[in-house]
Amino acid sequence: MSYIAIILICSSPASVSCGIKAKPESFQSLDACMSEISAVQRYLQAQGAYAVGNCAAVKLGEPV
Repeated sequence: MSYIAIILICSSPASVSCGIKAKPESFQSLDACMSEISAVQRYLQAQGAYAVGNCAAVKLGEPV
C-alpha cells in the first residue's frame, strides 16, 4: 500500500478561498506521508494560509 499526500489550502476562513493540492509522489508508509503533511501545514500556516491535510491510501499499478 502507498499513500498520497493531499492538502486543503485556504487564503482565508471562507471556503471560497480554498484549493486542494496533492503531492504526486507516493509515500511507502503512512508515517512518512503524515510527516510531510505536517511540515507543509506548518510552512503554509507560517505564510498566513489556513491548511489541513491528510493521506489517502492508494494501490499503485492496479486498474481503476
